[in-house]
Amino acid sequence: MSWSTAARAAIAACALVAAGLLGSFTAAGAAAAYDPVSSGSTRLVLAKPFANLLASDRVGILVKEGARRQGRTIILSASGGEVDPGLAAGTVENAGALVFTKGGRQLPLREVTFKAKRAPLYAKVGGSRLKIATAARLGDQRKGFGTAFTAGGLRMTAKFASRLEKKLRLRGAFKPRQLIGTVESVVQPRTLHLREEGRVQLALDGAFKQKLDNLFVSLNPIAPGEIAPGPVLSFPIGLDSTLAPDASSGTIKLGGSVELLQLGNAQVFWRELWLQPALPSLLAETDVEPAPPHPGKQPQAPLLALEGAAAFVSDPAARTIGVSGWRVTLTAAAAASLNEAFAGSTDQFGAGEAVGSVSFKAIAF
Repeated sequence: MSWSTAARAAIAACALVAAGLLGSFTAAGAAAAYDPVSSGSTRLVLAKPFANLLASDRVGILVKEGARRQGRTIILSASGGEVDPGLAAGTVENAGALVFTKGGRQLPLREVTFKAKRAPLYAKVGGSRLKIATAARLGDQRKGFGTAFTAGGLRMTAKFASRLEKKLRLRGAFKPRQLIGTVESVVQPRTLHLREEGRVQLALDGAFKQKLDNLFVSLNPIAPGEIAPGPVLSFPIGLDSTLAPDASSGTIKLGGSVELLQLGNAQVFWRELWLQPALPSLLAETDVEPAPPHPGKQPQAPLLALEGAAAFVSDPAARTIGVSGWRVTLTAAAAASLNEAFAGSTDQFGAGEAVGSVSFKAIAF
């Protein structure tokens, strides 16, 4: 059996379309960058007809465990979750409890969770998690480094209505798709995913550079690392980098690496450079060649210590976080490695020795 030219062309076209769709799905998955929730609140505003219905059936809503109530508004404090403002997606976990009461009967809702989707409200009711409401419309808005999610036209699910009826022994007061009100969840992130834009600069201390020169050690960046007059090493901010809005935590993954070379003797590589403000350190995988006699590749560990106060500037509206003049010094392990490689194990380099200062301007998604 032979295939016609037209059939072959059709199959090829289908393959191209499938490949394109697969690429689109892969790109969409790769674009997801969920940031952990640090703080915020979820506000449930009861619709007036729903509040009137509660009153007419003598059903109350008590707030406990840190939840608050102001008239028809119930306020819960965000306690966890994650959000991706770029995809308008997220889950916000909340502290506090709502308790529906009638007479001596109660139905508590704990672990109330907001999700940015058509079924936005969930809670632990009894021993199981229950979908509480669906939404007619969803919205989201960036608020500086934070995000505000809204869900309007909340309507009670059939399971929740049934649970209320049975637990409170009501007779048809609550029905599926009963209008409840609206909900808004406004949260701030603990850390933000960064765009692959901008570079981290390491301005070398003159005395440290002179010491390398005296030992005939050349310092060479490996692409995409670069060196500029000063000298100033710079490295691009890489994929999956994160940073707190106040630059106090996160991991900035740097592109490129560094080679230190002493001809006829040793070659040191610093790879997998990660800036971690919470430690606070610049980490690297150190590789000292040739091995033997040198130790070869070693696990990633603190290479340079970040010390003192740095000038910090953040712009929530532009979603930028900037640091300048953050002093960096050799760790004890880094100093020992340099001595072993280039100084015949003499103490030419020491722990706490100034290497330079770090500066960068990061842009969050």
